[in-house]
Amino acid sequence: MKPTQQLLRRTPHSALKEYIMPANAATLRNAAATIALTALSGAANAQDFSTVAPASEASPLAVLQTILSNPSDLDFVKQYTTDDFTYVSLNYENPELKQIMPWAGTTKGTEGLVQTFIDVSRYWTVDDFQIQDSFENENGAALFGTFTYTSNTLGKTVTSPFAVLARGENGKLSYVQFMEDTFATVRSFRESGEYRIKANPDE
Repeated sequence: MKPTQQLLRRTPHSALKEYIMPANAATLRNAAATIALTALSGAANAQDFSTVAPASEASPLAVLQTILSNPSDLDFVKQYTTDDFTYVSLNYENPELKQIMPWAGTTKGTEGLVQTFIDVSRYWTVDDFQIQDSFENENGAALFGTFTYTSNTLGKTVTSPFAVLARGENGKLSYVQFMEDTFATVRSFRESGEYRIKANPDE
């Protein structure tokens, strides 16, 4: 007879519980610790940057990266955009925001994208612009990252995440959409005054 079987035969039920439960508790604690460490490891990995290499020189990601290397040169950018190119900057249409950032909204033609980058350089000094993540499929690509701008009027510095969506094929883009934290970037132009915002429906 095995030692464990002998113990089970000779040990009263109450004593058996005292023997088994601590062992089970220790096992459960070890399992819980392992799960927690695995979850923490996964969370850490989820925060790691992830950039992919373009599938080819003519893939949407490659073309988007090429455009962003010299986005204020119209003749250069036109080489990589279609005749029906559409650029969406910050939102589809917002007259109030457009008063502060004239490039906001939807424009047809490559000129809209190029003028945006020209104006951004006029309104701010670009202190930092980092691409942290990139993805692409057969006819689209996306970039994610962060930038830091200092307004040229007031000298206020802001940092914002950004996201760029691009669609296209055959070495040209037909659509680009740029998003950022406009609440932060607009505040870099705020000189004075107060305003009240009521957002919480329970207040």
